[in-house]
Amino acid sequence: MTLAVILFCLTATQANAQWALGLKGGWTRTSIDRTNLGRIDESYSSLNGFDLGIQAHYSFNDWLTIRVDVDYMKRSHRMDRNLTFTSEAYTEYRNDYLMLPVMADFSFGGKLLRGHLLCGGFGGYWLKAHVKGTSFTTLVNTDNFYQDFDADHEFTADDQRLTAGLVGGVGLTTDVHEHIGINLDALYYYDLVSYHKSSPHLKDPRYLNTISLCLGVYYKF
Repeated sequence: MTLAVILFCLTATQANAQWALGLKGGWTRTSIDRTNLGRIDESYSSLNGFDLGIQAHYSFNDWLTIRVDVDYMKRSHRMDRNLTFTSEAYTEYRNDYLMLPVMADFSFGGKLLRGHLLCGGFGGYWLKAHVKGTSFTTLVNTDNFYQDFDADHEFTADDQRLTAGLVGGVGLTTDVHEHIGINLDALYYYDLVSYHKSSPHLKDPRYLNTISLCLGVYYKF
């Protein structure tokens, strides 16, 4: 699919080809897609984060652009224990990723304001992780104990640090100067690679899905 998009772009009209480079930053909200098989006492919820990065655009004409971003993205979620005697136990997973989305950008509209449809794929690398929360422990005397924890996660062989998936969304741009533009994007990152390596006997894939809302500014050469 990516090859087809590239070949299509190479054959498109390039009379108005133009480069643009810029910065972007904004808000993220990440959820986890995981089966609840064997974990009826766990529930998962989304957490907020941030997205900071640079963006590069190459426009073949006034409606077709290839866009490549390099992002530092916080992709976090939370797990709560939902049984009555464990209701105070929870874990927040705060993950930092380096993300590389590559998208085809189809634009429409006038010179003052243009709309954008973006679609493509991304690769990523899990840079670091931090876990915070309250654990529940039952000792042999049946007394219940809660204990707070707050520590960096140490990666193991079970962690899949490389990821990849699909990305798509919508955007708006406006030019504030002949060479300067502002863009607002809403993108959805859908992982196709589990960040946990499940054993053959216990299939437990875990996928992160992130909404990113970013404001950017770019310079057109």
